[in-house]
Amino acid sequence: MSTQSWGECMHCEWWQIEPRAAIAEHTMGLCIENELLPFQLLMAGDSGCNHFSDGEPARQAGSSERPPVAKPQR
Repeated sequence: MSTQSWGECMHCEWWQIEPRAAIAEHTMGLCIENELLPFQLLMAGDSGCNHFSDGEPARQAGSSERPPVAKPQR
């Protein structure tokens, strides 16, 4: 895994959280990266992977439900 493309979810544009949720280490949200979306991955803010893309997380109600019911906002 390249350390240059790795990053934490709370700083990634592919992380989608609830509309009023704080961007924090323990906040849970849905990964909406195209290749990972079919797996409906719920990720904590301090999780991370090599699909990282620096940006502001998306927001949509239902992003932290189990299973997530929100549609991707990107």
